[in-house]
Amino acid sequence: MASEQAPRPHPPHAPREADPKPARRKPAGKLRLPRRRPLREGIVTAFARVLGVTRRTARSSAEDPVSAVHEYRKSLRRARAVVALLRPALGRRAERGLRRKLREAFEVTGPFRDADVLQATLSGLPPVPDDDLARHAIAVSFELDQHRSRREASEALARGLASVAALPAVLDTCLEPAFSAHDFERGLMRLRRRERRALARAKESHAVEDFHEWRKRLKELRYAVELVASAGTPELQAREKSLGNLARDLGDVTDLTVLAREIERRRDEGLVPPAPHLLATIGELAAGGAAKLLDRGAELFEDDPKTFARQVLAERG
Repeated sequence: MASEQAPRPHPPHAPREADPKPARRKPAGKLRLPRRRPLREGIVTAFARVLGVTRRTARSSAEDPVSAVHEYRKSLRRARAVVALLRPALGRRAERGLRRKLREAFEVTGPFRDADVLQATLSGLPPVPDDDLARHAIAVSFELDQHRSRREASEALARGLASVAALPAVLDTCLEPAFSAHDFERGLMRLRRRERRALARAKESHAVEDFHEWRKRLKELRYAVELVASAGTPELQAREKSLGNLARDLGDVTDLTVLAREIERRRDEGLVPPAPHLLATIGELAAGGAAKLLDRGAELFEDDPKTFARQVLAERG
């Protein structure tokens, strides 16, 4: 499945330029931990608010299905990160139940998100003259999928909402009243260990699946840091930004691999003509980007899980 990043016109291989701010678009619903509330209450409130974004975006999907699906998926990813953070305090059974409902709501969006991301990723590739005609046929195939998916997005998001409507109340019931900063630290340590293990596997295997797994674990860790960064020190905000930038760039590489697999699938089914030069270009960009990001990930934060978690909490102030 393609990443949840909004389709962007930047070629994945090119240096980035600053994106102009949209004139009327509201900022995404980030995780924010209220500072003047008890920790447990603040976490439950942040979880409820981010799922409120899910409801609002689903209801606006008829007006702008692309943005609605994008924001819907991001809010669900943030909610899943909160549940993963709370796993040591919730226990396996409660965590799995919450995660299952969030996954059900997330999975209904897969075809719609992929249709837009595939087209945007294809458009951002450099010219490959030997496969111009094949590339045009592939683009037309993606455009047809986009038109179909956008017509069906509202109904799918409505189905997804039914899975998550009661989850804030469920979390409030399952999370122990005595939840403390120590429990929060344990959760951060767990997420850090998961991200480090996933990175080590990806560096050893260089397999697409392991790279994708690392990206998921990194995004999970990033959203957990985001929860406390909004009112934290400049150092903590810089830490969260670095995690976010790396996660975004990982998404670009993931989108390239998903694009290549989808072109191959449609080629094998006779839906599009062969495009060997285009596929070779995509493969080279993905491999080169992945190698650089694996090195960057290893250098980003050198602290062990306990030091990392304590540093994040200290930087919250």
